[in-house]
Amino acid sequence: MKRLITTTGLLIGSFALCLQLYLIIDRAIAEHQSVAGEVWRFFSYMTIWSNILVTLCFAALVFADTLSFFKSPAVQAGTFIYILVVGVAYHFLLAHIWSPTGLQYVADVLLHYAIPAIYCSYWLVFADKAKLSYTYCFTWLIYPFVYFIYALVRGLIVHSYPYPFIDVTSFGYPIVLRNSFILLIAYVLLGFGTVALSRKFKNT
Repeated sequence: MKRLITTTGLLIGSFALCLQLYLIIDRAIAEHQSVAGEVWRFFSYMTIWSNILVTLCFAALVFADTLSFFKSPAVQAGTFIYILVVGVAYHFLLAHIWSPTGLQYVADVLLHYAIPAIYCSYWLVFADKAKLSYTYCFTWLIYPFVYFIYALVRGLIVHSYPYPFIDVTSFGYPIVLRNSFILLIAYVLLGFGTVALSRKFKNT
């Protein structure tokens, strides 16, 4: 079962990322936009970053002798937090602001629902949880912090932001920084919850 879920996760994750990239490039060509600019926009989303991370974790598990970094219990637990945030935040904060159709709907469901569900199920049931410490709750902040800095710097350059709550053009830096700080606090709390959960359900 573990082999089945990791292989399925790897295949679906790879397909979803490739499909979304194809759709972005195809739309850019059809609308005579910069392909390079649209590919950069593709890599501006936390959804994409986190799905890439999940896919790498699954790849490390499927191909036993590669990508050892992504087999680490700390990395896999952090990935659990990141992809959980992707699924929950999208469903409650972002899903209502657009209505994708066709292949875009397929990519949307895979990236925001299917992959989070598959990876979270894998982590809860199969992942090694024996070596997690509460100090990781702060180490896990590096990833979202780097993302927020990247998104803000990119927005400063292209005047476009991937998510409404970090849109400096609309809200200004004080509100965006406040929103980002609240999100970082949420990540810390999720980290504590994840470690507590791991100690209750850790593998024996």
